[in-house]
Amino acid sequence: MKLLLENWRAYMHQEQHIDEGLMDRVRNKLQRMGGREVVSGRITPYPEGEGSWMDITVPYSAADVENLSEDTLLVIAVIDKLAEEMGFKEPVITSGYRDSHRQAGAMYSNWIKAKDEKPDYLADLYGKKCKSCSADAGEIAIKVNDIFNEIPDSKEAIQAAGDLMANSLISNHNANPGEAVDYRFDGHPDVERVLDAALANRFILGEKINETELGEPHWHMTIEKVTEKGIRYLQTPNFNSPKQNNREQ
Repeated sequence: MKLLLENWRAYMHQEQHIDEGLMDRVRNKLQRMGGREVVSGRITPYPEGEGSWMDITVPYSAADVENLSEDTLLVIAVIDKLAEEMGFKEPVITSGYRDSHRQAGAMYSNWIKAKDEKPDYLADLYGKKCKSCSADAGEIAIKVNDIFNEIPDSKEAIQAAGDLMANSLISNHNANPGEAVDYRFDGHPDVERVLDAALANRFILGEKINETELGEPHWHMTIEKVTEKGIRYLQTPNFNSPKQNNREQ
């Protein structure tokens, strides 16, 4: 198991570099305007799975998936493999690791959407809804909300909120390495069933949080770990996989 993870981490650092930069966001906006699925690139979180399912690469959209924990990336692989086995379109990761200022930017975007009709949205999300968040996450969210209300310039507000959270862990997105991913399900109506199946089968341990109330379908996954059962699942060929087909011939 240790050697497997060491080989995987070496592969990630040698072959892939992922960012959530301005060019990613511009490209994604153009893709949406053109009616195309928003995908920035693909990663291979479990290269040892080659042949166990048809496409072991996983699509992401403007997400930092390089700076995620080993377990989080293995969970991503489990979800991708399971989606294929269930006959569903593979899910696109829309958020991964965030530093404190990237976290502040995500919170600001939600605050803008919610501030008129749901002014306590951030406090409720981090303080009540998120069971895996830190004990003081709700208090931090209230302080961030106050910053957004008090500073009219968005860049200055995000900078100040990011500075506030520099030494605080409000979300597992900004754990280092990151231990959370988001899926926004435009065109992927069945992906929630995949997440539920991964949890119900105990391939993975974690928390699924529904964040769809601000508009687009959006689910957050806090990752605790991939289980031994999940590792065995990754090593077991899907019924339509090359390895399974070769075994049947």
